[in-house]
Amino acid sequence: METVQMPQSGTDRPEDERALFRQVWQRVTESGGGESPIEVLPAPVQERALAAPDEGERVERCCGELRTALGEALLAAVDYAALARRLGNRPGGRQVRGLSAAARRRSKRLAVACFLLDGVWYLPQNPGGQSRETTLMGGLRERYLAERRSEEGCRSAAARSGDGDLANLWLDLAAESRENAQTLRRLLEEL
Repeated sequence: METVQMPQSGTDRPEDERALFRQVWQRVTESGGGESPIEVLPAPVQERALAAPDEGERVERCCGELRTALGEALLAAVDYAALARRLGNRPGGRQVRGLSAAARRRSKRLAVACFLLDGVWYLPQNPGGQSRETTLMGGLRERYLAERRSEEGCRSAAARSGDGDLANLWLDLAAESRENAQTLRRLLEEL
């Protein structure tokens, strides 16, 4: 009679267990062949094609991003207008009024892009939000940080967008946000 080597305690390696099972199976079948009814063979890996997102889902996602950016642009226009009133006729007042006008133009560009995607005109008249009471320097700092966040958000939206025109719009808006942040930094340095 043939002796079967049993794995020693503490060895839980699968290859040892399989070798032991094969030895036992050969002894039981006496023919030494055949497929084991118990041994599980690894299943072939099926490559599943990633389903392309539905066109409606893509439009909805893109319009959601555009509307979020549009709301932020409208709030920026309100914030810049409040800061411009505080600056009055001081040297930076004109620059901040220009940033307010640029934010309104930005919101219009975003509304048009969203309209071209889904056919619904969306440009709220009252952006809502809370006006924050802060110092002039604090308000300019907040707008600087918001412009930097906007630049990063636009760059990531451009990377996610599947449409070349939409990606170009996001990249243009990212460059505009970068310029606005630089203008605010220069203004803070002058004050």
